[in-house]
Amino acid sequence: MELIRKPKGTKDIIGEDAVKYIYISNVTQKMFENYGYKFAKTPIFEETDLFKRGIGEATDVVEKEMYTFKDKGDRSITLRPENTASMVRCYLENSIYAKEDVSRFYYNGSMFRYERPQAGRQREFNQIGVEVFGEKSPILDAEVIAMGYNWLAKLGITDLEVKINSVGSKGSRTIYREKLVEHFQSHLDDMCEDCRDRINRNPLRLLDCKVDGDKDFYKSAPSIIDYLFEDERKHYEEVKKYLTIFGVKFTEDPTLVRGLDYYSSTVFEIVTNKLGSQGTVLGGGRYDNLLKELGDKDIPAFGFAAGVERVMMLIGDNYPKDVPDVYIAWLGDNTIETAMKITESLRKENVKVYVDYSSKGMKSHMKKADKLETKYCIILGEDELNKGIVLLKNFSTREQKEVKIEEIINHIK
Repeated sequence: MELIRKPKGTKDIIGEDAVKYIYISNVTQKMFENYGYKFAKTPIFEETDLFKRGIGEATDVVEKEMYTFKDKGDRSITLRPENTASMVRCYLENSIYAKEDVSRFYYNGSMFRYERPQAGRQREFNQIGVEVFGEKSPILDAEVIAMGYNWLAKLGITDLEVKINSVGSKGSRTIYREKLVEHFQSHLDDMCEDCRDRINRNPLRLLDCKVDGDKDFYKSAPSIIDYLFEDERKHYEEVKKYLTIFGVKFTEDPTLVRGLDYYSSTVFEIVTNKLGSQGTVLGGGRYDNLLKELGDKDIPAFGFAAGVERVMMLIGDNYPKDVPDVYIAWLGDNTIETAMKITESLRKENVKVYVDYSSKGMKSHMKKADKLETKYCIILGEDELNKGIVLLKNFSTREQKEVKIEEIINHIK
């Protein structure tokens, strides 16, 4: 019988990858909650219209990458390709705006996009992100960007570059789009097929071209910063000022527009040169218009998301290993019951214990304990049992001493 294998573009997170994932998740929880964020979990699938309206029908995500299907009730359902639209739906549906002025959420879970699998990019991938609702201050923009940068630094990831831009409002973007289309119209013959399609439907995406972006006529395209309204320019300048106050170095990138239509005002990415062409580790921005689009509520919002698989690649071996505190080596059938009692009492004190269930010799025990990189080894043989003691071996110093069985917990702790 042929073995059934996982679908293309998916990955089992096991072994050391699982240890990394848990480590990242634990650091995330502690750090984000210190900033006042609360955990939120949304459904893994939503009504398709949520993403069409939220992300934008002219985006690559909606046009090419969504996993969409009809359920048994003939409803169009989509596996979530990102979580911001879902978080906005959650915020609006539960009327959270009526309960508090500012809401801060973080999440951690699977997203789905049908695209070509490559290093750090799968069809099912995991994202960690944050969303803030109800605050329009540029100080918040800078604080969230700084939090994302500090989070990556806390995980030991270095050589990161913060890129920022402002994409203005609908009003300033309308003027800018006209100038952008005017600039590119004379270069249609030299543009890739995707960009020739985008020029009328989503011209801002021209700036994000991965095929011709290095050509001179792309580099000489007008900058959106020159078309910002006065209040938008002031907001952008304040963001830069507070990033400096928060100690975050940044580069201004006028071509940075992000891939989703809901962004307005501040956008940013944190990038690295260690992942090849997939250099973005974390990205996001302000999306003040999205709550109006999905729920007719004039509520400002800001957020970011990071791909966990890419973060795992960047961490490398820089994470705490999952090793037991204690290995229990029991010798002889008469010692197993006492060994199990010691195991249970230690675990109740939050000590991580490894114990085998079948009998083996001392040499095999020591080989196993070494392989597990345990901190301590408790040795319990017939002679020790008769004396009411165990031998406690410290694997870092290789020192060994006798300890009464009833006192072992105090010695370990």
